Amino acid sequence: MWNDPPWLYAIVQLGILATFLVAAFRAGRQSIQRLFELSSAVSFGLLLEEGDIIIFQSYRYALHWFSFDLVPPAIALCWALIIASAMNISDALGIDERVAPVADAVWAIILDLALDAVAIRLGFWRWTIPMDKGWFGVPYSNFFAWLLVAAVFSYFTRAVRRRTKRGGRARLWQLVVPLPAYGVLLAGVGAYVFTQTTFFPEVGSDWILFAVALVIFALITFRACLLPRRKPREMPDPYLAAVRYLIHLYFLWALIATEMFRQIPGLLVASLTMLALETALAFAVARGQPAPFGGWVRRRE
Repeated sequence: MWNDPPWLYAIVQLGILATFLVAAFRAGRQSIQRLFELSSAVSFGLLLEEGDIIIFQSYRYALHWFSFDLVPPAIALCWALIIASAMNISDALGIDERVAPVADAVWAIILDLALDAVAIRLGFWRWTIPMDKGWFGVPYSNFFAWLLVAAVFSYFTRAVRRRTKRGGRARLWQLVVPLPAYGVLLAGVGAYVFTQTTFFPEVGSDWILFAVALVIFALITFRACLLPRRKPREMPDPYLAAVRYLIHLYFLWALIATEMFRQIPGLLVASLTMLALETALAFAVARGQPAPFGGWVRRRE
């Protein structure tokens, strides 16, 4: 199948669409607010991808994707699923809402560190840097952008949630969340690119910028997870958790099926490490829930 891209791309896109439609149905059953959130996350995904490709011109999607202008809608659907799953994890853990957007960004980056370097070798998209630069061919600025994407959308969405609790038509503000979120994202990525080109002009030398950002985000998240008396704001969504595992396992399978890991064993290490972190996170979420959801974890102790 790896030698027949049109067939592979069709299967991937139909699978993403089906997965999203189930998530949208589940969100609608939960509340109209959650359906608005998921829908606006799709709009945000389209906006950020189109804008980033035009402004920064650092990557392009393969021609086999079905696209609106420069962006495959399937990618925007993936953004919505990833952001929704990250926010659900933080809410299920009961992380303080003031730092929840930071935690959401960490849960998102766990996925990208596992998938992006494999995806470019499958031909899904192509960065402008050489394959032996950056993170196995992925610029570090991409990972910094991932942190901001999840954090800024989460921040504005959670602000709308707080307004919605006071009643009225506040939930309609969710539909315009992509605009301020992208504005902040653009400012943050622009500042990163300016710093990178000014002080780290050599390709890949900006790893320190992403490393510092990731450490800061991770420390804030770790501290928030250790705080006592955390109260979950919602139950974990097993469907969204399964979607996250599906993403991990798909790219791990591709890594092994193509024997890519033989040429780049570091990719296999990265993939398995992120999968282990995902599993640890799932156990942490389960432990923080009241019985019966978390009871099976406690009985094993």
